Amino acid sequence: MPEVYTNAELTADTVRREHIRLGVIGNPIAHSKSPQMQQAALDAHGIPARYIRILADTAAGAFEETLRHLDELGFTGANVTVPFKKNAFAAAVKADALSTLCGAANTLVRKEDGWHCHNTDGPGFERAIFELTHKKLHELNILILGACGGAGSALAAQCALAGCPQLTLVNRPRPQLQELADTLAPHAKGSIVTAHFGSGELADMLRQTQLIVNATSLGLKVGDPLPIPPELLTPQHIVYDIVPHDTPFRRLATEQGCLTDNGLGMLLWQGAYAFEHWYGFLPQIAPMRAALCR
Repeated sequence: MPEVYTNAELTADTVRREHIRLGVIGNPIAHSKSPQMQQAALDAHGIPARYIRILADTAAGAFEETLRHLDELGFTGANVTVPFKKNAFAAAVKADALSTLCGAANTLVRKEDGWHCHNTDGPGFERAIFELTHKKLHELNILILGACGGAGSALAAQCALAGCPQLTLVNRPRPQLQELADTLAPHAKGSIVTAHFGSGELADMLRQTQLIVNATSLGLKVGDPLPIPPELLTPQHIVYDIVPHDTPFRRLATEQGCLTDNGLGMLLWQGAYAFEHWYGFLPQIAPMRAALCR
């Protein structure tokens, strides 16, 4: 059985023979730990289904074609990762509140009227940060690197809704950055400010920050640059890198004396909440956590 499936490899005969009902769609996707985690949950509850990695083309319309294919094959649902989270929201006929606010979704459920989308990245992130720090989001000034991405916008929305006292959104210079801040402002209890990578004001903003979240895709590939210079980090900072494996940025942050973690906790909890949308109950967490740590 292949580690990664393409549309061409997902035939009706293959799906029926291998009991494939769920998967994670992305590009790249071979690195994803979701299959081992979700398969552990399915097996723990005696659900006869397999969860796989699905490689979708990044050409215009290719993601939507993948969804049509999965619909025809009778999939229960899917997770969605880089770079398709905004596509998932746009393709859904019904969206939850967080997906609607941030314009991105990571969980799809197939219904009779089409795909329904949810964003479990936000709740999964909040649960992971509490496990790491024993603090709620409303107790932390938070800076998000890569705020305009599918994951970054969801985390920004979650922080705003949770009452983060100061939320700093950092991205490359794009109109979407201010648009995101303006969209979140009516829902925020604290202040929302924006900055660009490399801007001189970023150092001052970091001095007012307790939690730095790397929501960029930097770290997925060998040779990726760092999102910010490590000399801007101090022991007062908590650094959470949503990439679910160790990265140079996280290692350098640890060397600077920061409390750090990778995205395994967020991956675990967003996956558990996604499972709940598919099957109507929260799965056993221990088998999922053990599978991620193998």
